[in-house]
Amino acid sequence: MKRKILVFLVLFSAVLSMLPASIFRPRFALVLSGGGAKGIAHIAILKELDRRGIVPDMVIGTSMGAVIGSLYAAGYSGEELEELVEETDLMSYFLHLYAVRGSDTIPSPFTDYDTNLLTVEFGSSGIGASNGLIDDQYINGFLRRYLSKVLSVKDFDDLSIPFRAIGADITNNRKVVFSTGSLFDAVRASMAIPVIFAPVQLEDGSYIMDGGLEDNLPTDIARDLGADIVLAVDVNDARHIHGEHANDMSTLSGTFSQFSDYLTEPNSAENYDEADWVIVPDTSDFSSMSFGSGEEILETGEIAVTENQGVFDELERRLSRWLPMERESYSSLPAAAIEHVIIDDVIPSSALSMLRLYEGRPMDYQTITELERTLDDIRRHEGLKAVTYEISDGVIYVMGERYPSLSGSIHLGLTGGIGVRYNGENDGKTFFAYTPDFTISGRIALLERLDFTYGVVVNEGITVEAGVSYPFLSSAFLYGDAGIKYGQQAYNSVPGTIDYEFSNDVSLFFKAGIGYLPLRDFRLDAVVGFSYTYLGNNLGKHVIYPYIGLGFVYDAYDGTDASGNGLETKLTFEFGGDFPSPSLAYAFKADVFGSFGPTDIFKFIFSGETATIRRNADLADAYVSTNMGIAASDYIYLMGGIRLPLPLSIFVDAGVFFEAFGGEHDDLAVSRDLIPYSELSLDRSQMDIGGYVGVGVATSFGQIKAALHISMTPRVSFMVGIE
Repeated sequence: MKRKILVFLVLFSAVLSMLPASIFRPRFALVLSGGGAKGIAHIAILKELDRRGIVPDMVIGTSMGAVIGSLYAAGYSGEELEELVEETDLMSYFLHLYAVRGSDTIPSPFTDYDTNLLTVEFGSSGIGASNGLIDDQYINGFLRRYLSKVLSVKDFDDLSIPFRAIGADITNNRKVVFSTGSLFDAVRASMAIPVIFAPVQLEDGSYIMDGGLEDNLPTDIARDLGADIVLAVDVNDARHIHGEHANDMSTLSGTFSQFSDYLTEPNSAENYDEADWVIVPDTSDFSSMSFGSGEEILETGEIAVTENQGVFDELERRLSRWLPMERESYSSLPAAAIEHVIIDDVIPSSALSMLRLYEGRPMDYQTITELERTLDDIRRHEGLKAVTYEISDGVIYVMGERYPSLSGSIHLGLTGGIGVRYNGENDGKTFFAYTPDFTISGRIALLERLDFTYGVVVNEGITVEAGVSYPFLSSAFLYGDAGIKYGQQAYNSVPGTIDYEFSNDVSLFFKAGIGYLPLRDFRLDAVVGFSYTYLGNNLGKHVIYPYIGLGFVYDAYDGTDASGNGLETKLTFEFGGDFPSPSLAYAFKADVFGSFGPTDIFKFIFSGETATIRRNADLADAYVSTNMGIAASDYIYLMGGIRLPLPLSIFVDAGVFFEAFGGEHDDLAVSRDLIPYSELSLDRSQMDIGGYVGVGVATSFGQIKAALHISMTPRVSFMVGIE
């Protein structure tokens, strides 16, 4: 018996020696932890593996590790992911606060309510009609665009590298390891940070949230899947986070990061022993919300790679017989065609013809980008909470979600600026100028499509306004507003000008109109209005103003991207009469900005403003403030120049400008010439030609800019603000 066993072993050894060596290649797993923005450091490790020709047999990621890991598993190289971080404003995707509800996302030409700072939704079930603080429409679009070629993959083993994502089933209190199904759902669920992002609901009704709640460093999963070699990357430093590397809790983001670490790090520390090596980039100077510091976080990963060259050397030694390894790149993957589009009963049938234009098109980055824009159009026009879609076997299923009953929103906005101006034509006077508008606005759904709207504006006075809005058809709505304004409304109270003085005035007003959005970027308005103004102080005058108005807004420029092309313009025209001294009155105002260029590092820019106003000369509404701080009833401003977008969303502008103005208070009070622009003059005192320089940074809440105008007159204007 022993002889037979010995003979069998000898023969078995001989057979094994004849088999290809590749059969015995150890299975190598790469495990990427969660950590929010700190997970960007993972990319440096991916670059080093690429440089050495090492391809993991599996990638397992949690939260941000799942985002980076899914892109890598789909076929992107470490270098390509690094370029994505350097060229993309990640903050605008990951930290975009919830969008404004309703058809009037493009602001009305006649309403100066800004919503750029913060939006809070609420509903009958509690605060937050949306179950996440961040508007996931943006990050969803980001994931779908960059994973567009693999969205139809149902078995994650069929990716360029087999992939797993970790989620936390908060409905059934269990860990979920995504290996099949929707790749988008798996990644999106794994990164659903509680409160920040909405959880993902699966077909069985369970809600999945950030996998870090269950397993933030899933080395145990790698071993369960048969990995022989495990390299883990922990961007949170689980074993030291409560020591010298604890987050600075003096800030909201720092406190949130520390709380996140408190929830996720204990399970990460326990899993260190399951890994052969754990690389820990020093991200202690960053929080999980530091998406604006992508390049700096990348550098921490590069430093970690340098400090752990011995780890990579040993890994390369153990896999040397099979190097270099090959894998399919994302760029070489074919883009499947969209065969059919199906909508649910929430999406109006009128939108189906628009969506079917995508049938037959390849499911690539460009198509998904355009589809996302179209779905956002539908969401805004229909006043829906969300419009989402799923992709399966060439079919796109589009689904809508309505707001809950008695839902509403509160929006905060801030625009305008402060600065110093010098007027060489007025005895060399230097004066402080300010033009900020702070707004609190929002809406409450009274019925399914009838909204109560409200707003408070604080600028040169205080305005309180309330009204109703009723969407009808697919892209139009009726609205009416009434309000009161207290503050500076007399002619010597034009913000940003040399003659600004306090006045104690009050105005009551009402307007009703129709808004129409035929295109995503284009809005038309027709209004009829009435106002009564009492000018206090020494004037003691009453002014009654009935009017009709037309206006439009075209906004195809994304101000959060300094390197983008686009055009935005706003125009309003009002016609009526000022009483009790009967006289015709009108006001025409327009402004435009454009940015165009062949590359992302050089742009031609231009901007312009114009106004011609014939109102009661004692009113501040009879004038506009020029860029040089003059109150004028007729005004033209033109600027042309160049823009140089720089890293970190910074930009530098330079150009030349021309400005002409006319119509001082005394002149208007005497002449009241109704001919448009008749007050303009080419007299040197009413004309400026000079240079313009601006430096700013594009953010998700607008462009923060410092702008300097210097004219030959001479006049100087230096203003800092948000626009």
